[in-house]
Amino acid sequence: MPSKYLVSGSPLYTTSNRTIALSGATMSTALDINDEVRQLFFRSGTSLWNGRIEKFVDANTLRLLASGNIPTTDVTIAEMFVMDFGELHTYNDYIARVSSMIQDAMGKLTTTSGGDLDKAIAQAVETYSAHVPFYVSKKVTGTGSQNYLLSTIFGSLWLKEFSFISSIEFPSGSNPEEMLDANDYSIYDDGTAQDGTNLILRFKNETPLTTQSFVVKILVDRSLPRGGTQNFPDTNYNFMNITTLAASLCCAALAASFAQSIDKSISVDAVAMSEKTRKYMELAKMYLAQYKAVVFGSDGEGEKDIMAATGEKHYEITTSAGTPYVFHIPPGSM
Repeated sequence: MPSKYLVSGSPLYTTSNRTIALSGATMSTALDINDEVRQLFFRSGTSLWNGRIEKFVDANTLRLLASGNIPTTDVTIAEMFVMDFGELHTYNDYIARVSSMIQDAMGKLTTTSGGDLDKAIAQAVETYSAHVPFYVSKKVTGTGSQNYLLSTIFGSLWLKEFSFISSIEFPSGSNPEEMLDANDYSIYDDGTAQDGTNLILRFKNETPLTTQSFVVKILVDRSLPRGGTQNFPDTNYNFMNITTLAASLCCAALAASFAQSIDKSISVDAVAMSEKTRKYMELAKMYLAQYKAVVFGSDGEGEKDIMAATGEKHYEITTSAGTPYVFHIPPGSM
């Protein structure tokens, strides 16, 4: 079902900047910033079009992402609605938003499988997971034993040397919850495998009966593969944070790329390259500031963590030319 649809008016789509002017149009429910990255369907004459909303340029104008089935000429919209697919995002949506944010017109960063944008997104997911840990809880029915194989409970979500048990509620369903002390259980390695599939959750003092259950919460490493399914909730919050951080990383790499391209013997080129370096440096900082504001709240929150992820480490992205661009934001520059 469409969540919002055009009631009256004739919005205008302009192909040069992929914008839709909403002035004079009335929606069943007003569009707002929460509709960003949602799917928009519209009709002009007998032609049907669709694309994702990139952002609101102002209160009466929205812009679509470059990807999608969008018109190649200016059109007047007769019907239009926004579809909420439960905030479904494909991997291409991640690529499309990052590409739109960085505006890499010269194509210095590759968007193919295993390319520069893939690496930036992977690094963004890793950093985001450190800032916003992802936990998964599973309810398990007792078997009358004190031993439970973690790979049976969590499957591939359990990652050796990364995942750990955050808490265990036993018995489950109590009000208030009854949480076991960390000394009441352990993870036992019987030495039969090296990939973690043999690790056993062992209760020390309790034996869950077949009439009882317990809830185990573990830390999970987020995974966002180009092919396959992501293992964390597909929400606008996660999507926007990861793509904003990835855009910052890409802009940092582009700034370093243009800085390395400056030929001081050709003054005009040097000025142009210097301006591009400055532009992308500012964009990298701006996107990082946006990410920090959302993830950590106020400017003061998370300052130490965000600097640890930026000012105290290098961003390494190898471009299609095979050159590793190493970018470093000096501490205190944010």
